[in-house]
This record gives sequence, C-alpha cells and structure tokens, in this order.
Amino acid sequence: MKFAKKSDIFILIIIFIIIFFFMSITFFRSAGLVDGAQVYLKGKIILEIRKEGTYSIYNEDEEFLMNVEYFNNAVRVNEATCPDKICETTGWVSTPNQPIICIPNKVVVKPTGNQNKAGVDLYTW
Repeated sequence: MKFAKKSDIFILIIIFIIIFFFMSITFFRSAGLVDGAQVYLKGKIILEIRKEGTYSIYNEDEEFLMNVEYFNNAVRVNEATCPDKICETTGWVSTPNQPIICIPNKVVVKPTGNQNKAGVDLYTW
C-alpha cells in the first residue's frame, strides 16, 4: 500500500505555492506612513500634530488628560488619567486611520498620513 502518489505530491506543492503567493501579497502591501496626528476632545479637533515630540492634552477646565507622543512616524499615548489605561496599552500606532480611543476622557487620537489607495482592506475567498 502506497501512502502518497506522485499526483498527490504535485497537488500539495501547487497548493503551497498558491498559499505563499497570497501571503506575500498581504505581507508586502504598503499600509502607508503616518505623518502626524489629530487629537479630538468630545468630537472636536483640539490639536493637530505635525512635528515629533510629546504633547500634553488638557480639557476645557485645564485639567490634564494625557500625553501624546509622535516619533518615527508612529503615535502613542504614554500617560493618561483614565482608570483603565487602555489608551496607553494600545502602544505605538504606525498606520493611518487606526485611532487610539480613550472613552473615559472622551479623547480620540487619529494618526494621519497617506494611506494605501488600493481600496482593498481584506481578502476573502
């Protein structure tokens, strides 16, 4: 009793080549670069970040809410006054339109930049 025929091995090789092809397309697809960020408080833009550095965000009553850092085409929240610190644990965001949201402070940090104009977000079969 033979375990694998030559045709079975040929089909497996073709399947692996197809899988490798589609994985390489998604891996090498450029997502775009972040060239700054917009900070929204209660839905209104309060700060537009274009230069690298650390920026402090305050509410209308001049109470400290968070620090936003922009370095090496990536944005993050490194210090926040919210109780759960989810915005801090999001980490560095280096793709445009992937926002960092702090619900207790009602702050959204939205990275800006040139995104991929291919129009494809997800591949499905």
